[in-house]
Amino acid sequence: MARIPVLHENDPATPADAKAFLEEAAQSRGQLVNIYRAMANRPEAGQAFLTLAHTVYRGRTTLAPKHAELAYLTATVVNNCFY
Repeated sequence: MARIPVLHENDPATPADAKAFLEEAAQSRGQLVNIYRAMANRPEAGQAFLTLAHTVYRGRTTLAPKHAELAYLTATVVNNCFY
């Protein structure tokens, strides 16, 4: 069982600001993974993370998005980071 609650966008008990964050995260990433659902407990922290991730992985680059994702996934496998 998760120690940090995992919020779901379709749960009526999920606060509006958390739902807004989840919607933005889904649009930004293309899919909604559980790390964003956990971050939705603190939408302002999640928003800061989205900004950081965009700056690091998508900001001012000459790489096409598919090539940037390939580089990211390659580094993940090489470093044994499977989450």
